[in-house]
Amino acid sequence: MPTENKPKDPFGPNGRTFHIHLSVRGALRDFSKRQLTGMFRSSAGKPCTADEAKDHPLEALARGKEVLPFGPPCEGFDFSGGGCPGHDLVAEGTHNE
Repeated sequence: MPTENKPKDPFGPNGRTFHIHLSVRGALRDFSKRQLTGMFRSSAGKPCTADEAKDHPLEALARGKEVLPFGPPCEGFDFSGGGCPGHDLVAEGTHNE
């Protein structure tokens, strides 16, 4: 049986983080009412019904947003479809200058 040479850290000492996002058109097309229920919150903080929740992605599309971040948008987030550009992680003890 051949042995595989796998590095301990396949991404090296520095990694890269990508934040997840939601495709607005995909959510409108594919999500059921059950999945939409509670996905968004009203301005009062109350979970939205499915019909209320559908208004959020429709409004986002009207504003030209193709993707929405899960949580607050990160630095450089591209609402037009690119999403998170990725963020380099710096290993402990190293400095980016």
